[in-house]
Parts: sequence; structure tokens; C-alpha cells
Amino acid sequence: MKSVLYHEYEPNADLTETSDDVKCFLDNIKYSIGSKILLVGNVGNLGKRLRLLGAYVTILEDSHYEDVCYSLIHNENCNVVKGSLEFLPFEDGCFDKVIILDHFNHTNNCEKASSEIYRVLKRHGEVILEDLNLKNLKVKLKYFKHRVFGEQVNFNYPQEIFNIFSELDFDGTLKELHNQRYIYIGKLK
Repeated sequence: MKSVLYHEYEPNADLTETSDDVKCFLDNIKYSIGSKILLVGNVGNLGKRLRLLGAYVTILEDSHYEDVCYSLIHNENCNVVKGSLEFLPFEDGCFDKVIILDHFNHTNNCEKASSEIYRVLKRHGEVILEDLNLKNLKVKLKYFKHRVFGEQVNFNYPQEIFNIFSELDFDGTLKELHNQRYIYIGKLK
């Protein structure tokens, strides 16, 4: 179950805004030259792609210092900052977009993480969140395995993610992908 955002994203000029295709859904995310974007999680080479489009990309890396920093290897010309989603080391209102891939459910405190996202976004900024869908049996078993081994994972159902960000004054859209993944896109009012 690879992330749609960083593995399959290709611009599709022939699709319409009303298409049910996920790629069209992603094409509607507007990137402009000079936008400041924060990437969090398993970003693959998305930072490099956004950088080629003219955006300023910062990647939040929370792996251990002794690990190889894959974000640096796959995303040249992007800033990589050490930190955690619950305590973002950035000033208020400094990003136009925050994109979180396969990471939000691995935070210790989703409410704190969402309020930090709210804090670092500019007015009318966007949060784009893609993660595994707890409605899927394989995902539920994976969640159970993490819990049995004592890991801190807080898997949320897609509607719970929608509600968390709605309470913070985000106007959002939720798209479920075959009950395996979901994408939430919310714009700060």
C-alpha cells in the first residue's frame, strides 16, 4: 500500500475537477512558485519534485541521529530540520502548506500535533494528510501488533481526522481510497 502522493503523482491535464480519479484529486492541490511547504513522514522524493516546481521545501525529520537521513539523499536542495510533529521548531505562520505522509497516526498526541500544524500555517494555508485507513482489516491487525509490542501509535479513523481539524477551523475534504488509505485536505479559514 504505497502512498499515492509520492509514488504515483503525475500531472494529468486531461482529467476534470469532477473526476473521481485520485490523481485528479492531487492535481487540484495548487503549488506556486515561492510557496513554503513543510513535508513530514515518508516523503520519498516528493520534496525534490516540489522544489523543481519552484516551491521552498522544508522536511521535518524525526529519525534517530545515527540513522541515515534518507530525506537528504532523495531530496537535494531541500532544507531538512530535526524535530517532531508535536513540537514543531518553526515560527508561527511560516508555511503555506503542510503535507504529512504516513506519519500522523504515529504521533504520541494527535491533538497537540494538529494544533502545532495550525500554528505554523499561514492564514488560508493548507494541510494535506495521507495515512492508512483503520477501516481496513490489515491496518487494524498492524495497529494491534504495534500496540502489543508497546509502540505509541494512535490510529484514527478518517472521520476522526476530519473532526480534529474541523475543530481547529479547517474547511476540509476527505477522500477514502478503497478502504486502504485516505487523504484529507484542509484549508485554514
